[in-house]
Amino acid sequence: MSKYVKYFVQAKKLDKRKRKYYKLEFLELNKELSIPYPLREQNQPKRLDLSKYLNIEVGDLVKVLYGPDKDKEGLVLSINPKRNTVIVDGCNMKKSAWNVTSKKGSIITQEMPIHITNVAILDPINKKPTVVKRRYMMNGECVRISKISGCAMPEPVNKNILKEQNNYELFIQKKKTGPPIKDIYAEKDSKNFNLLKKIAYEIKKKRFYEMKNFFKKDEENEKSSTIKSF
Repeated sequence: MSKYVKYFVQAKKLDKRKRKYYKLEFLELNKELSIPYPLREQNQPKRLDLSKYLNIEVGDLVKVLYGPDKDKEGLVLSINPKRNTVIVDGCNMKKSAWNVTSKKGSIITQEMPIHITNVAILDPINKKPTVVKRRYMMNGECVRISKISGCAMPEPVNKNILKEQNNYELFIQKKKTGPPIKDIYAEKDSKNFNLLKKIAYEIKKKRFYEMKNFFKKDEENEKSSTIKSF
């Protein structure tokens, strides 16, 4: 009986929270709100972090399963455990009208979040999307293992390396979207250029003296052969 009493008390509490409407008398105005207060239970469902169950980590090589960028591959840059979304490098790109890095260009393309269920880890041998499980080795080490091949998954790429921007890729993106840009990568460094010039001059000088000595030796050999013939 004690089991049912518990739920009966809970139901009574919910009834008290409801706004009770009473009968209005003649020419009496209703003082209650037209829209009733929304009921919300105290015991809300718990949010699950799907990245733990799917064993996806930041730096994993991943394949997009659904959407406009289907069959595209990329590294996981970040995971949002509250919303269960993932940002994949070079996937679900959209233009945004604000850029912190550059003062001139305001429109840039950047990755937008994808739901974690629309993404799968690639098998290191077959290069196909797989389910990853965790297993313990004999020494007690926890290892991620792919279901298709049964091999251990490699360690994800370091987070610090992912944060580093690829300057060449940024240059190509700006060239496509914006006006013509001065080629930074074609500029010569004066110190290195002068050093290379000196090295080239010394190599030429060496070759010149070597060739000169070679021709001198040939002339001497010819003279000695003519003297012997006489």
